[in-house]
Amino acid sequence: MSAIVGIVGEAGGRSQSADQLALACTPHDLQRTSRYLDDRAAIVARWSDEDRAVARSPRYAGRSPYYTATADAVAVSCTAQPDLLDLYRRHGTAAVTQLTGDFAIAVWDRDRNRLLLAADRTGERTLYWRLSGGRLIFASQLRALLADPHASQELDPVALHHYLTYRYVPAPWTIYAGIRKLPPGTSLIWADGRVTTRRYWTLDTAAGPSAPGVDQAAKQLRGRLVDAVRSRLPATGPPQVLLSGGISATLVAAAVTRSTSVRTHTCSVGFGEPRLDQRAAARAVARALGTEHQEYRVTGLDPAVPQQIAGLFDEPFASPAAIPAYLVARYAGVRRAEAFCGLGGALLYGGSPHHLLLGWLNGWPQRPAGLPGLQRAGAALVRRSMAGTPVRRLGRLLEVAGCPPPTRYARIVAECSAEQKNALYAARLRDELADVDSGLLAEAAYLASSGDSQAARMTDADLLGYLPGDVLARWSTVSAGAGLRLQAPLLDHRLLEWVAGLPASWKVPGRRRNLARRAAAGWLPGRVVTSDPVDARPPLASWLRGELREIAGDLLTDRTFQDRGLFQPAAVRRLLDEHQAGLDHAGEIYTLLQLELWLRHRPGSVRDPALAGQRDMTLEESGYGTAGAGGCPAAASPTGDLR
Repeated sequence: MSAIVGIVGEAGGRSQSADQLALACTPHDLQRTSRYLDDRAAIVARWSDEDRAVARSPRYAGRSPYYTATADAVAVSCTAQPDLLDLYRRHGTAAVTQLTGDFAIAVWDRDRNRLLLAADRTGERTLYWRLSGGRLIFASQLRALLADPHASQELDPVALHHYLTYRYVPAPWTIYAGIRKLPPGTSLIWADGRVTTRRYWTLDTAAGPSAPGVDQAAKQLRGRLVDAVRSRLPATGPPQVLLSGGISATLVAAAVTRSTSVRTHTCSVGFGEPRLDQRAAARAVARALGTEHQEYRVTGLDPAVPQQIAGLFDEPFASPAAIPAYLVARYAGVRRAEAFCGLGGALLYGGSPHHLLLGWLNGWPQRPAGLPGLQRAGAALVRRSMAGTPVRRLGRLLEVAGCPPPTRYARIVAECSAEQKNALYAARLRDELADVDSGLLAEAAYLASSGDSQAARMTDADLLGYLPGDVLARWSTVSAGAGLRLQAPLLDHRLLEWVAGLPASWKVPGRRRNLARRAAAGWLPGRVVTSDPVDARPPLASWLRGELREIAGDLLTDRTFQDRGLFQPAAVRRLLDEHQAGLDHAGEIYTLLQLELWLRHRPGSVRDPALAGQRDMTLEESGYGTAGAGGCPAAASPTGDLR
């Protein structure tokens, strides 16, 4: 992998500035540097000596995997794309449609005075950018843009509002005012000081007019997955797979063993909490596949782990699933620099928790305002139950029962409701955000879908928000922090497009005709494929009453936290006390804790963070959609001009 940065559009001083931004990228041992400079642009790519083995691979014929330049053009990429400049010369800005896998690329065309930026289709990689007076600065890491002395360090209050809702900052926002990130499947063109963005890829989730039988489809899935794996095999050494024992990782591990003659390595991690321990299931899969298997066991949670995680992210991030992901990546990174994983499997067969939960509500009556009595009863059950339990699931169902499907989806994927946030905000922040509804982002993404079923529309919305913002951000960040590069073949866009056209009934977990299980059964014994899945959701409520109780109580009540002026101290104290008394406020508390930990990792951030005084992007400009009648968002435009 490489880190890429660039500055276009302003004469003078760009080379030194671009080098300054590149040096801020991590890891800091990126010894190799390639640099392009002309009178209008400075582009820099940095990578480590370890990647020289990649460059020596016959696949690249002596060319740099990350950097190609001529006298009047340069192409750089975060991942190996040695043909990028040739593709651009043949296809122009449509070259991005010819790329596969994960990528974040930049192409500078001096003759046309044009810069092309693009992020891959599912958001495994992205780019950050800032426009100032016609000058565009971009980087593959947010921290690089902050090294620009002209960049504002002010926090965007709207982005903070979205973070508290979803536990991540959704693209195109970043936590910093004036800095944006490219959403998945999006390209950006800078020309003559003006910026336009467009979605170059969306997944067509409408079922095809005809489909093979489920057994024939399972056979085709195995073949397509092997193709996706072969295109991602490491240039040297045996491949490694993060093996959880779940159906997605099992499929990937089986495909890897059939894609190479080298014995595959597998790795699994178990935790002290019994329901988090996936080692037995992973061991059975490894034994059936004949892999060289290694497993680790983690007992207890070190309170330093959330602090370490906060230090890895350039923005606040509060998914508790980052904790087991961080520990898995740390152990796996000891063995190999790359690893395959089963990310994206839920998109193949609709197995994500909110898909399953909302599937139970098909056929329920719908009212614009929902059913208030049921919503109150559901909220009470949620507060008094543990995550993952039947009582919690019933509570979440009652909370959204009676709402229209877009509203159901938006409420299920949200961590904090508008009412919960308003109860926490200090007066100045509550007034500033009174007209901002974060739920409209998820609703607009759902309504913009062309899918012909609720499951298909949720998948479309997940591809824009939950998958890149939570799942992929979590794994890509913690794995990079462990020196590990992940490969997710189930997210190959050709595989996604093929699976999207198959009947939705084949993608429901537990069904006899489930496509993923049928495919795995062609490679593995039935007893391995049909084993019960492991509930891997972290016991966050217990941790916040045990290992994390002290750090949460200290950081969310001390003078530094109070002096920031973002939240009401009494309201936060009430959350902490009620949680210790038995109510479940784990989601809200952990979201506040990770924000505070992240703020304390920022240079010079001990005091009150400055909030931007004005907004620089509306919902319409964000590309999610526009407000329609009755406050519901209309379909999002596939293009947006973010000048």
